[in-house]
Amino acid sequence: MNPKKKSLSIFKFGTDGWRARIADDFTFDNLRLVTEGFIAYLKEQGLDKKGIAVGYDNRFQSEDFARVAAEVCSGAGLKVFLTKSSVPSPVVSYSVKNMGLAAGIMITASHNPPDWNGFKIKESFGGSAFPETTKAVEALIPQNPGSLSEKNIEVFDPQPEYIKKIASLVDLELIKASKLKLMVDPMHGSGAGYFAALGLPIEEIRGWRDPLFGGVNPEPLPVNLEESISAVKETALKYSSELTGCIVLDGDADRVAAIDGSGRFINTHNVFCLLLRHLVVHRGMGGNVVKTFNMSQLIDKLCRLYERKLQVTPIGFKHVADLMLKQDILLGGEESGGMGIKGFIPERDGVLAGLNLFELMAYEKKTMGQILDEMMSEHGYFYYNRADIHTEKAKSLVEELKKSPPKEFAGKPVARIETLDGYKLIFEDESWILFRASGTEPLLRVYVEGRSDQDVKLILAAGDELVTCSST
Repeated sequence: MNPKKKSLSIFKFGTDGWRARIADDFTFDNLRLVTEGFIAYLKEQGLDKKGIAVGYDNRFQSEDFARVAAEVCSGAGLKVFLTKSSVPSPVVSYSVKNMGLAAGIMITASHNPPDWNGFKIKESFGGSAFPETTKAVEALIPQNPGSLSEKNIEVFDPQPEYIKKIASLVDLELIKASKLKLMVDPMHGSGAGYFAALGLPIEEIRGWRDPLFGGVNPEPLPVNLEESISAVKETALKYSSELTGCIVLDGDADRVAAIDGSGRFINTHNVFCLLLRHLVVHRGMGGNVVKTFNMSQLIDKLCRLYERKLQVTPIGFKHVADLMLKQDILLGGEESGGMGIKGFIPERDGVLAGLNLFELMAYEKKTMGQILDEMMSEHGYFYYNRADIHTEKAKSLVEELKKSPPKEFAGKPVARIETLDGYKLIFEDESWILFRASGTEPLLRVYVEGRSDQDVKLILAAGDELVTCSST
């Protein structure tokens, strides 16, 4: 076996960056090599003279990894702007665009487990790197690192410029005057303090740095939010306020979910629908809509109601960002909670999305749950869940489904099949199940939308049974 190919095979960029376990593959030595590959790409493109931003999240040793990445860039002669503290990923993205830099590096593993870290590339337009960029970087990663230097590093604070821009995109005075009880759960991540920096009266849950993230993954899913849901319920009771709402951010604050004052979890599909309603009905903004292949049918119904063209892309925000760069897109989003809004950058931003949810509540003087129920009572109720199943046969299972399409699944006749990204069975009542193999690990992702909670459970159970039978 070629030793060079073996040593470089660990540097595989996934849907959004290179991620690995700390002290296993994510080491200082390996980080230096990845950074060198990125520098080689910038030089190849003639971008190395424009400077680069480097930021980091709250994970274990993220500040140390960021410093090493900055020193590698400095040693190669690049001007480096290193954030003075941990920041959300979209803050680095905005800084790159706002400062006219060549690119950015964000040290984060987003919502991955605490023992992981990662290396995200931000391109000059202020968004995540496209696949052709990361593929080129992979090909340029050397076996030996270059020199380190601090001489070209400037430590800077990107928060003021970011806050100034974000504040211009929402009506902060309306939110302040609404008497909403505002809560934010940054899940111990780098989004802590950003809503308060906007001058809003915020109660923050889990706002301090904890590299272990309280023992859960920093991903805004109900299984990770028991403490937060209880806190929101207690606050609503304490202040006798029905207008309580909590925004939940992931580890690097580029993704968002929410909790209603009743303790009801507002999933990412519902967040998208609420944002679409707000931007069209209250803000009167123009533009069309983009969703990824694994998002709710309710979005389709709302787009027809609002007379907005809807485009569906493969899974991954990079596909959404591409359309946001080329077309007039009002709102683009993905199932995992990344939402991009017109007027900013083609990037996911949990803080901006959360502010718009607060603004929606201020306009309507209703909770997120009440607004959502109004929409669903008119267009139909949709419920969602997913399962990540570890199996070496993930890809072969999807291929087998394509070869032998079922006419019925979970007791439901199959109305049609779609294969844009994975294998999706759509039933007569508009419920569906999607099977998609991970491109970077032995994992099958199973996504389900049903017309009731029980419906979702039954379809998901049938999907799990199919995988189990295929794996034996």
